[in-house]
Amino acid sequence: GDSQDEAVSGSLGLALFAEADEKFDGRVSGGLDWSDALEARMTVSNEGREKVHMAMTADGNSRFRERDGSLGLLVRLDDEEEIDGLVSGGLDWSGTTHPSRDDIRVRMAVSNKDRERFRMAMTADGDSQDEAVSGSLGLALFAEADEKFDGRVSGGLDWSDALEARMTVSNEGREKVHMAMTADGNS
Repeated sequence: GDSQDEAVSGSLGLALFAEADEKFDGRVSGGLDWSDALEARMTVSNEGREKVHMAMTADGNSRFRERDGSLGLLVRLDDEEEIDGLVSGGLDWSGTTHPSRDDIRVRMAVSNKDRERFRMAMTADGDSQDEAVSGSLGLALFAEADEKFDGRVSGGLDWSDALEARMTVSNEGREKVHMAMTADGNS
């Protein structure tokens, strides 16, 4: 084995003989490194041939009002690549202090063997004043790089004079449903 400041690696070997006949000649090796991103790996071999290999990575970032990161996984069985996947995403709520940006943005992507399989993005935005609130939610979904949905729901409520409520649902930038209601009266 070997150990450095933020990394360790090593291996174990085992050879079994019964009546001078070799039954097993295997090795398990691996390592862990956290000097930059977290990386872990393990390989199991028998008679000098790789049987199982797994590697995992985890990386992330944190800023004032923003988080992002990724997880990767590689699996080989009998030297054949089975999985080479990556999940990445992020969360950003810095728009809560910038009026020209969405309040909250969330994103996630899943890929395997360098091909994007799924991606989603969501936004949320809102505003509140004395007797009025308004806001919107957006969602975009992609599967196999094909856009499946790109919609937004927005609306508001105002009770400063008469009661006014509105809601709009759109997909791919086109309005699908719009509703508005007002109520007024005296007592």
